[in-house]
Amino acid sequence: MHEFRIEKDRCAVRLSLVSGETITGAMFVQHVGEGDPRRESARDVLNSSDRFFPVETAEGETLLVAKDCVVDVLAELPNDDDELRRASARSALLEVVLSGGIVRSGIVLLEMPAGQPRLLDYLNRLSDRFLVLYAAEGTRLVNRALIERVLPRD
Repeated sequence: MHEFRIEKDRCAVRLSLVSGETITGAMFVQHVGEGDPRRESARDVLNSSDRFFPVETAEGETLLVAKDCVVDVLAELPNDDDELRRASARSALLEVVLSGGIVRSGIVLLEMPAGQPRLLDYLNRLSDRFLVLYAAEGTRLVNRALIERVLPRD
């Protein structure tokens, strides 16, 4: 291994961009620590403070994508992360309307203190750049900055 190279794995993703373009490929994720089998998830990469992230397209081209221009990402999250979150949080079914009229439906997990279980409180206090939405087609990471409105459906 080259001394400046960081070992990375690939995580299959489908990105929707503000331009209307869709990119199918793989996001690069790394192991949490040496000897630790856990790895970052697409959620970790998208919610980091970095403004850009690399994506390898299905054609083998590597793009550096600006997070601000990503509407949402359909990605697989680690099962242990999902199970723990689902067991410890109340869920809410909702419809999210994004800039440009894009509509996404699914479930969010309201990871809030017991005294503040409202969807409004959750949305106002969430610090992550991307909201996790469990949808019929898979897990979507939705860019909160592009959300126009949210309609509760339960």
